[in-house]
Amino acid sequence: MSRKKIAVFIASIDREYQQDFTAALASATSGSNVDICIFNTQGHMNVEISSSEAGESMIYGLPDLDTFDGIISLPATMGNEIALNKVMDVLKPVAKSGKPHISIDVPQENAVCIQFDDQVSVSEIIEHMIEEHGARRFAFVTGPADSPVSAARVNACMAEMRKHGLEPDNKLVFSGEWTRVGGRRAAEQILEPGGELPNAVICANDDMALSVIECFNERGIMVPQDVAVTGFDALREALLRGLTTVRRPINRSARKAIEVLCKWIDGEVPESRTIILPTIPIYGETCGCIQNNEHVNEKLRALGTERWNMETILTRVSMFSGSMAGVGDEAEAAERIDEFVESWGIRKMFLCVDPSICRNIEGREFTRNYPEEMLLLFGKADGERIPSVMFPTKDLIPEGRRKPENQGSLVFCPLYYRDRNFGYVAIELGSGTGSALYSVLMLLNGALMSLYLQTNIRRYASTIESMAVHDIMTGMLNRRGFMEQAPKVMEQAGKEGKYFVMISVDMDHMKFINDEYGHLTGDEAIGRMGKALRILETRNMTPVHISGDEFLAYGISDSLEDAQGLIDVVNAEMDRINRSDPWICDISASLGVYAAIPDGKDDMDQFLTRADRAMYAEKNRKKHRT
Repeated sequence: MSRKKIAVFIASIDREYQQDFTAALASATSGSNVDICIFNTQGHMNVEISSSEAGESMIYGLPDLDTFDGIISLPATMGNEIALNKVMDVLKPVAKSGKPHISIDVPQENAVCIQFDDQVSVSEIIEHMIEEHGARRFAFVTGPADSPVSAARVNACMAEMRKHGLEPDNKLVFSGEWTRVGGRRAAEQILEPGGELPNAVICANDDMALSVIECFNERGIMVPQDVAVTGFDALREALLRGLTTVRRPINRSARKAIEVLCKWIDGEVPESRTIILPTIPIYGETCGCIQNNEHVNEKLRALGTERWNMETILTRVSMFSGSMAGVGDEAEAAERIDEFVESWGIRKMFLCVDPSICRNIEGREFTRNYPEEMLLLFGKADGERIPSVMFPTKDLIPEGRRKPENQGSLVFCPLYYRDRNFGYVAIELGSGTGSALYSVLMLLNGALMSLYLQTNIRRYASTIESMAVHDIMTGMLNRRGFMEQAPKVMEQAGKEGKYFVMISVDMDHMKFINDEYGHLTGDEAIGRMGKALRILETRNMTPVHISGDEFLAYGISDSLEDAQGLIDVVNAEMDRINRSDPWICDISASLGVYAAIPDGKDDMDQFLTRADRAMYAEKNRKKHRT
């Protein structure tokens, strides 16, 4: 049986619900013929100085879905509208093609949707609050405005209120955007002066509920004595703090998604496009009930492990933040990252970057899309270091690293700074992911930002150095460039016993062109002269624009005859340009050449003086001919 390849679109995989879901996916496919590629953003972080919603959502456009057998999407986890719209755009062709697709929570065209009876549980909580605790005035803290999952939960609550003869107040509905920051903002709005305190605040998830409670406590509002608060998701912290909440069958939903999707890929089309799984309300101290410890022991063990992990993460971040943010070149970046990966115990990682951040790529311009080819800046799999290599972006990771028997589950995350796309990293699920993921990404971003800046500094330094020795008008060496480079060529000619050649060039009729047509036209004439002198580059000579209408050229020749013949080469090129590209007048110049084998006593001024004499002699001959 051929291996199956499944793409998973999710956001904020470092959060508990998403961690549990993806871990259940990995467990359901462990040892099977299924590989999972998880495409993840950290949209909920929204750190103003280093993140952008557009930069995050780029990762959803990375995979070529034609190369995948099936898709699992979790649109309800998207922390912002940009990410949600990006995922929906990516999935449009999937709906048209009929490719097997499982959507969690959100119905989508031609997809099987695994949903939860959230409405039943939240309705039970509203009924409980009314009948057991006498609540009459409810406030609601919702997810993003465009989240159908959040809207369904709030609508179920309001419907239950109406069943009990209570009319919801739309002024008491506040957006918390699924985040703790959003929850605190909503709590502050609830407590604005002049407003009547509600009996209960119903939050669409636990993160928002926990921050509401913290804000209330800081303002002297006691929970549940003054206001009851409920959440949703049954997070470890929520259960340990006695929050009234709702538990979803996360493991079961992930296993069901894999089961249905694999059968579908094998040709067994699902009979129903909707699968509904039950949820369970859990009553705790925040609504006024006695805490049921049935769920607490398991959560305590997990929280203890998480605390240890966080302490370890903080230690490692402090260890590596300086070294990772100070890399100067590609090799150093790879070495620092290797030390980092070893310390963090990451078994499998592929750091894939836009090569232009550390290499000079001809014609590569900055875009917000991934380039057609990526550079594997650093790779490691099962203790084996992988050599740096260029590979097609559509392959996601270098083709040579695909081991059919153990590809497993990889998490793909974007790397960028504001609008500058660096690339992406693929990390084995469970290795450097979870609660450590955000720290891992920030350290990698620091390394890539340093690498990008150092590369640009070298580029700018090279550009400035080039500008210092090159003429802007013609692109040739200028006087300074000539004085720096010509003596080396002269010394080389002496060592090899060959002729060092100096050609002096002075354009004819420049005063007439400037007076008759203006200096802009004069500049164009100088440019045409420079174009003609470029022919000398094919004869081992370097042309130089000294100033105004004065040029020279220098180089090495095997004989005096060859050196003298260079004048004929230039004159022929001027004639060709005048014939093939007619202008307001023909360009012409007087040329003089001097060539000799340097004996160590000669200096550059002697060659220049003798070449100038030959040039002026030619100019005088032209005057007498006219």
